[in-house]
Amino acid sequence: MKQGDILLNKHEKGFTLIEVLVSIVILSIIAVVSTNFLQSSIEAREQGANKLQKIKELNIASSIVRRDMRQILNVPIRDYFGNNLKGNFIADQTANSIIFTTLVNSSFSTTKVRRVEYLFKDNAFIRKQYYADNPYSYDEFFETVLLNNISEIEFSYMNSAKWYLVWPMDIITKNKIPELVKISFIKDGLQYEWFINPNIDYVYKK
Repeated sequence: MKQGDILLNKHEKGFTLIEVLVSIVILSIIAVVSTNFLQSSIEAREQGANKLQKIKELNIASSIVRRDMRQILNVPIRDYFGNNLKGNFIADQTANSIIFTTLVNSSFSTTKVRRVEYLFKDNAFIRKQYYADNPYSYDEFFETVLLNNISEIEFSYMNSAKWYLVWPMDIITKNKIPELVKISFIKDGLQYEWFINPNIDYVYKK
């Protein structure tokens, strides 16, 4: 034996083909499990982000509706000829809409009194804000979609501990605001109910 040659023990052997194959299979299983775990983590993160976004949308929409109704003004609603409409708070079941006068934040006008309308159209819950409390034209408004993917919606109104689907019901309720407003709707297959207590005591005087 020459100097520098390596002497191998007869018991020292390399990996057999079976051992190599087993190692490859184990590594493949580990890779598949790791990939599936990573994919599941990404999907869970995306689902969590989507849920948080939906909750945020619902909270913003609810806050806007509650703000409008808590600053509601019990004043006559007039058409562009100046004639009083059928009530100070008008809820049309057929049109799925609510119309009333409220105070809004406005940097473009000295008065903050505006007519507001909430309605259900094209599977969306929509807020219309007119440029005046009694606009000269029904086209003088801007529109905001508060919620999409609404499959059903129902507005109901409490008076003397009873619920009604329209407002006003008679000459007595014509000059009144509902004691409580309930908005029930189905969004993305889930049912929600909002109960809102309007400001029924406040009467705005120009």
